[in-house]
Amino acid sequence: MCTSFVFRKNAVFVGMNFDNDGKEYRISDMGGKGFLLTVKVGGSFFPSVGVNAQGVFVNDQMVDPNANGVYKRQNSKRWVTSKWVDTILKTNMDFSDITTRLGQIEIVNTPHSSTHNLIVDRNGDVCVVEPGRRNLISRREESEWFILTNFPISEYNSLTPKKVTGSGSDRYMQGAVLLEKMKSRMTIEAGFSILKDLQQNNSHWVTELSLMYDALNRELYFCQDRNFEVITKLSLKHHG
Repeated sequence: MCTSFVFRKNAVFVGMNFDNDGKEYRISDMGGKGFLLTVKVGGSFFPSVGVNAQGVFVNDQMVDPNANGVYKRQNSKRWVTSKWVDTILKTNMDFSDITTRLGQIEIVNTPHSSTHNLIVDRNGDVCVVEPGRRNLISRREESEWFILTNFPISEYNSLTPKKVTGSGSDRYMQGAVLLEKMKSRMTIEAGFSILKDLQQNNSHWVTELSLMYDALNRELYFCQDRNFEVITKLSLKHHG
C-alpha cells in the first residue's frame, strides 16, 4: 500500500514508495518519452506510476473502498482508473487537459480493486481522483506539501488534515511531521530520507521501488529493493 508526497514551496518534488504484495512489475523510459512502472494483474501489465512527456506525474495507489466507486462497464463517459492513468501517460495531457477531461467523465475502479490517483504537474498543482467520492484540485499556493497514503483524503475538509484514520494513517502522520520540518530545505537526498523512514517490509507489503521526481528540472531518481545507497537518475529534459 503505497505512500506518495508532494513538496511545493521553493521547488516542486514528488516522492513515492511503491509498495508491492508480490506482483510482477516492470519499469521503462517509455521509448525515451518519460517514465513508466507497470504491474502485472490477471496476465496483463497495467500502468501504476509514470511521468509523461509534459512532465506530469501520475500514480494509482490503493485506497479504502466505497460502494460508489466499484467497477462499472466502461463507455465514452465512464473510464476505469487504469485507462485514465494510461491516457494521461500516453497522450501527454497537461494539467488543463486533465481537469477538463475530469469534468466530462466518471472515473471508476477496475474489477476487484479500489485505488485513487495523485496527479502533479511541473508547477506543483495537484489533482487527486478518488472514484465514487470526489476529485480534488489544489494549486501550488494552497499548501507547502501534500501526502497521499491509503485512506480517502477527500473526506477531510483540509488538504493537510492534522488527524486522520484509515489505511496508511500512521504513515501519513509520520510523513506530515517530516515534511513540516523540511521548510525550504527539500532536496533529492532529503526526500529519499523521508521515503526510507516510510518504507514497508512486512508479510503483506514490501517497498520495492522508491522514487523522487524533481519536476522543475525534469529529473527522476529511483532505487529498488530499499537499497537507498544505489540511486539511478533518469533525465527527462529532452523529452516533450
